[in-house]
Amino acid sequence: MLRLPKGASFLLLLVKLLALVLILGFISVPQALAKGLLKEPVKEEIYQVDLIELKHRSAKEILAAIKPHLSEGMVVSQQNQKLLLSGNLKRLEQLKTLISMLDQPIQTWRVIFSQGQVNRQNHQQDRTRHYTTAHSEIYELLVREGASARLERGFWIPVQKGVGQDRETGYEWFSSGIWVTVKPVGEQLILNLSTQEVKKEKLTVARKSGISGRQLESEVALQPGKWITLGSEAQLTAQTPDTSRRFTDGSQNEYYSICIEASDKVACPR
Repeated sequence: MLRLPKGASFLLLLVKLLALVLILGFISVPQALAKGLLKEPVKEEIYQVDLIELKHRSAKEILAAIKPHLSEGMVVSQQNQKLLLSGNLKRLEQLKTLISMLDQPIQTWRVIFSQGQVNRQNHQQDRTRHYTTAHSEIYELLVREGASARLERGFWIPVQKGVGQDRETGYEWFSSGIWVTVKPVGEQLILNLSTQEVKKEKLTVARKSGISGRQLESEVALQPGKWITLGSEAQLTAQTPDTSRRFTDGSQNEYYSICIEASDKVACPR
């Protein structure tokens, strides 16, 4: 049996003890870290309750609009013209931003109908200013958001006829007046024109231009402040079936144009 010198035995024992300490250290450090992590407090969701007083729109209208956007755990109730909100703080702030965007003043538009010797669309696009003795009659109609207004006079209206590839734009003379509604779609305003009043609950539903019996209905897309000329009396009559032509002694050179602007700002050139 090999005998180590006395000093060497002590050194070997010291190495073994050092190795044992290192092994115990590797075992105890992860355990200590794990214990430390477990002792850290778990972040809890912060809940809040807010009372929002609406300024412009009805609480019923806003409540119906935000319901599809409520996440789990969020509660909204109505108290007269106020909404009581409760839920996660971050999501609650997002909901309040949405409500602020919806609670805007009700809009009113001025729809202008022109009949006369001036082709207003071409006249607006013509950059050169020139004097003209041409005369046009102007009819203005205030239309409030979510409601219909009636133009108490006749006017030509474009109506889509046919099906599929055979569809084409014809024209009908609304002799007894027109019900007018306005629907914002992006940067455009969609003018719904009908012989019958469109009920409020149907205003958000996409409608197709056409004829139902003798009920006539059409839609015209307008840019605020931009005139659209439907055509002259002769052009419109030529595109109308003989059975529904307008019999008139008026000038065949009269043009029919439409423009729309906000009620508090003049944007359509007169």
